[in-house]
Amino acid sequence: MKIGFLKSGAVLIAFFIMFFSISTVATAESDMVKVAAGKVKAGKVAAFQIDKHEVTFAQFNSFNKEFTIPDGKENHPVTEVTFFDAQEYCKHVGKRLPTGAEWELAAGGTDGRKYPWGNDFDSKKANTLESGHNSTSPVRAYPAGASPSGALNMSGNVWEWVDQYESSEKRYRLVLGGSFFDKKENCTIKSSLKSIPDDSHTYIGFRCAK
Repeated sequence: MKIGFLKSGAVLIAFFIMFFSISTVATAESDMVKVAAGKVKAGKVAAFQIDKHEVTFAQFNSFNKEFTIPDGKENHPVTEVTFFDAQEYCKHVGKRLPTGAEWELAAGGTDGRKYPWGNDFDSKKANTLESGHNSTSPVRAYPAGASPSGALNMSGNVWEWVDQYESSEKRYRLVLGGSFFDKKENCTIKSSLKSIPDDSHTYIGFRCAK
């Protein structure tokens, strides 16, 4: 009887582990949007998927328990992460960082628009300096500013690491999209900054692709 009980317990544990794993994968997939193949200035891009939202403090903390979550910012985009931190997180969840061309396609499609929603700026559609928050917003904020693919906050909130070097010298990595303390002119789909990959800042985060 004791042996049978142990066997039954092992089966139940295995079932719950499998169920939890499947649920985690399903959740990760449901938080992504599909981006159709297309051509942007940087070149042709094959179809892929990208996270609908920036990676949050809570998500990153589940990967690195030593990473502190600021009070009340569990669902805000994670910041103070290096390019390598972002790369490792994406790998951990079975994804990767998007290339610059992929990020651009996900943010604006193929019609050359200035912002994810169109060519006219609207402070109600993005967290920029004009919004007056002076800090990050939750990743599900500004649904009206969604890109053609359905991704949110690809203008403002935080600059986002992409898997692209700034030049052939391969010293700096690019961050795209602007942040909460940048003016609208610096929060367009084409906006970019270069950063040393092992630097971390309060205005740089990321999202994953697949």
